[in-house]
Formats: sequence, C-alpha cells, structure tokens
Amino acid sequence: MYLKSILILLFSVTVYSQELSNIELLSLEDEGLLEYFETVRHDSLKASFVASIYLQRGRQRGDTIMMARGFDRLSQSFSPYTNIKYTDSVIALTASSNHISYPAFGYILKAYNYDRLDQFNKANKYSYIAYDHAMEVDNMSQQLYILETFIFNKVIWGNKKEALALQQKRHKLLVSKAYFKKLYKATRESARDSIDGYYTEQKTYSYLSFAICHLYLAQRDSTQYYLDIAKDLIGYNRPNNINAMKSLYYEISMEHYYFKKDYATSLKYNDSLLDLSVSLNSNFRNIYFFKGLSLYDSGSYELGLKYLNKADSVFDTGDRINVQQQDNLLFEKLKSHYISLGDYKNQIKYLNKQLLLDSLLTNKTLGFESDVMRKIETPMLLKEKQEVEIKLASQIKKNRKRIIYIVLIFGIFTALLLCYIYKQNIYKKRYHQLLNSQQNKLEVTSQSQQSDLNISESLIQDILKRLEVFEKQKKYLQTNVSLQSLSKDLQTNPNYLSRVINFNRDKNFSQYLNDLRMGYALENLQENSTFVKYSIKAIALECGYRNATSFSRAFYKQTGLYPSFYIKQLNKNKK
Repeated sequence: MYLKSILILLFSVTVYSQELSNIELLSLEDEGLLEYFETVRHDSLKASFVASIYLQRGRQRGDTIMMARGFDRLSQSFSPYTNIKYTDSVIALTASSNHISYPAFGYILKAYNYDRLDQFNKANKYSYIAYDHAMEVDNMSQQLYILETFIFNKVIWGNKKEALALQQKRHKLLVSKAYFKKLYKATRESARDSIDGYYTEQKTYSYLSFAICHLYLAQRDSTQYYLDIAKDLIGYNRPNNINAMKSLYYEISMEHYYFKKDYATSLKYNDSLLDLSVSLNSNFRNIYFFKGLSLYDSGSYELGLKYLNKADSVFDTGDRINVQQQDNLLFEKLKSHYISLGDYKNQIKYLNKQLLLDSLLTNKTLGFESDVMRKIETPMLLKEKQEVEIKLASQIKKNRKRIIYIVLIFGIFTALLLCYIYKQNIYKKRYHQLLNSQQNKLEVTSQSQQSDLNISESLIQDILKRLEVFEKQKKYLQTNVSLQSLSKDLQTNPNYLSRVINFNRDKNFSQYLNDLRMGYALENLQENSTFVKYSIKAIALECGYRNATSFSRAFYKQTGLYPSFYIKQLNKNKK
C-alpha cells in the first residue's frame, strides 16, 4: 500500500472533487485534465478516456513529453500486461530525452506493473534502470520512490541490514533542504498549497519504513521508537490519506507487539486494523493470521484456531500473490497443533502447504536470497514429510484386512456415484429454485392476532421488544445461546419466553434460533465476497454453530442443499 501511494503521488498533490461531463472534460486546460485524472484513476473507463484526450492533444501538437504523459496515465488504468505496453510507449518516446521525469517514470511504471505480476526479477531490473536515469537528471522524488522499492524488497526477501542502510540513505535525502526545494519547483502551481501536507505524508511513511526495517531485524526498542514518531505525525496528514497511514501503522504495531509476546496489545491493534480494513477493502488474511496467533499463544486455543483457519481458508482460495516468509508461521502453528493431537494426515496437509509456500517464495525471492531457502528450507520440509509419511504408512498397515472388501466397496462406490449424480441434479434444481425465490433472506415471522397466553399484554410486548433488540444486535451468532441464557438476558423466565416465541414467531425456540442463523448465513454468502471464501468450519463458527457438521445439517434442513454445494454454485455463477 505504501509503495502504491507514493507512486500515485509522485506528480500530483491536489485533485478535482467533482464529476465532469465529456463536454466539460474537452474544455479543460491541460493541467486540469491531469488533475482530474487523479480523481477518476480507480475507474479504468473514465481514467483511460481522460488520458486519451490528453494524449490526442499531444499528438496534434507534436509534443513528445505531452504524449509521454498521456501514455503514462494510460499505463495506470488497465491490467498489468496492458499497462506494460503503454509504459513501453512512454520509454520509446522519451528514450533520448533529458527530461526531469522521463524516461525514468516509464521504467518506474514498468517495474511497478511487473511487481503486480509477481515477477520480481523483471521489476528489479527496470527499477535499477529507472534509478540510473533519475540520478542522471537529479530527480530526487523518483530516487526516493525507487529506493523505497529496494528497501521494501530487501527487508522482506533479502538482507535486512542492507535494507536499513538504504532506508537511512533515503531518509537523509528526504529531509534535505535540496529535496524540498526541488519538490516545490517541480510541483504544478495549482498543487503547491498542498506541498506541506504531501511532505509530512512522505516523512510519516519514512518513519514507518524505519519501523518495518527494525521489526524484521527483531530490534524491538528501535521499532517502538519509530512507531511513536510516526504516530505523532499521522494526525497532521491530509484527511484523504490518514486511513491508509493508520492501516500501515496498526499493522506494524500488531506484528511488533505479537513478537514482543504482548498479545493483549497486539489484539488491540488487530481490532483497530480490522475496523479500518472493512472500509479500505484490505486483505484480511494477515489480520486473521495475527489475531489467531495472539489468541492461540495467549491460551485461547479454540478461538485462536478459528482465526487461523480463517486465514488458511483465504490462502486456499488462491490468494497467494502477497505471500511472505512469515506466512510460514501460520502453517507451522497449525501443523504443531495437529502434531499434539497425533493427527498424521493433517500434519502432511500442512507440510505440503509449507512446501507450496516455499516454492512460491523461491520464485518471489529470485535475485535476493532464494538459494538459502532452496538449500535449507525445502530439504528440511521434505525430510519431515518423509518421517510423517512413514508413521502414516505404519498406521495404514494395521488395516490391511480391508483389501478383501475392495470389490464390494467398488460396487458400493459405483452405486453411490450414481446416487450422487442423481442427487447433484436434484440439488441443482433446488439451488435455482432458491435463487429464483423472492425469499432469499429468511425472515422471522410474527402473528398479528392476540391470544390468551395467560401472560399480561404489557409483558408480551416487553418480551417482543427485547427479542427485536436481540435480533438486531445479532446476538444469535453466539454459540452459547440457549432458552435459559436468553430468558436470563431478557429478564424473563424460560416458560414465558418459550410461549411468546411459539405464538408470535410461530415456531419453537430451536427453530427460531436456527432460522435467524440461516438467514444470516444465506445473506452473507450471497452478498459478502469475503465470507464466501471461508471454509465451511469458519462459516459455521461465524454463524454461531459449534462445528461444521451441525451447520451443514441445519443448512440442508432449511434449504435442501449442503453448504459446500451451494457455495460451489455461487462461485460458478459469479465467473
């Protein structure tokens, strides 16, 4: 997030705040077009339209630099592969120029898009070329950005001490008077009023970068020192960028306090990060990961496993672009858990995930320290896997008598397969019927007429009002809800509560509770893109069920479908 933010801000500080029509766009001055581009950069259609207008003006005037600016905006509007083609146009147009920004910025954008494709080797290559060009024309802003990419890659994948040395060099350049003068001179006049805010933002990120370097060097006091400086500066940053900075600050703090074994403080920052990440649409895997680690290591094993499984389920969906070395902690923790249970199958499962992670990391770290991982990590994991497989084989050997039943089992399997195909067809019909039904969201019904329940009307109404609060606050998602516990919370007795629910909700307490949970599950599966990525176990726990089995059973009873089948069909329809 840090690198992307700096890239966006390299040449623009202020933007328009209003939507403009196509006619209004055509009437804008050149600088106005560039400023408006920043407003709509996240809308590829609008952004490319604005960039195309600017590019066409450059072509009409025969202005090479103007054309390059048009192409560089286009290279920020599409998928990485398409963007790279536009960066090549930027580079080709300005290859022989001695411009303050080009061709360096073309190489920066090219490296950035290769980084998005997880091709570190190429990203690193073009970053070095960009740096050489930036040094030739003394473009300090570009030097700062490129140095930050080197620092980030080294601190995550390479030599941490070298990363810190580069950060010290970068910060010295950032706080120099020469840089501020160049920044002011290079900034468009319309944006100069925001330079102080932008400069404060850069310094804040720099101190956070110091914190990251010291975090990965396990230098806790230094990490805390730079976190404190950044915290004091965050409040002085521009409102539209504060949340992104807070998010980075919370994430570093969360990890920092976890490794200090201050799990309570780590969880505090984890909760703050989770609240903020909902609005920022961040990657939740790392959040669930560290929440699970802190809870598990502090003794809350069941709840810790819940969040570790959530992080694991996100990884299983294919979210593997942003993997890091420390992600191995997740699989190591889960593997250790199953070792303690003597569960060889799950040990092998997470050993395989560690090997997969190792392979992914080896590709990512090519050019940094991949040889170290390949020569140490992989053989160790393979040896461990071999030992577990031997134990598992020994366990299987004890059940060899089952071989005589192979033919019988095959016949049963064939019958079951045919039955399965038949049921799948039925399930598909039920699935489409469920989607086509207007009652996609289960509702708790109530009766309008009154009846003699031998309870005063005022008490009935009071219980109903409290039930509404219970439903609105979604307290039914708690796993320990019972008739007795709810009646206690509502300050009534179980008998009255049961009779009111039976008459006014037209169902017994168990049905009432299950309908609420099923309604929540169906709503989130259809509308929440993150929720649908969870494992069945994680969804079950989220909806208040004690295990996946009870959830699946309740889901089937309510819909006539198993949740695994329903989720699979939802994902197919979204493609």
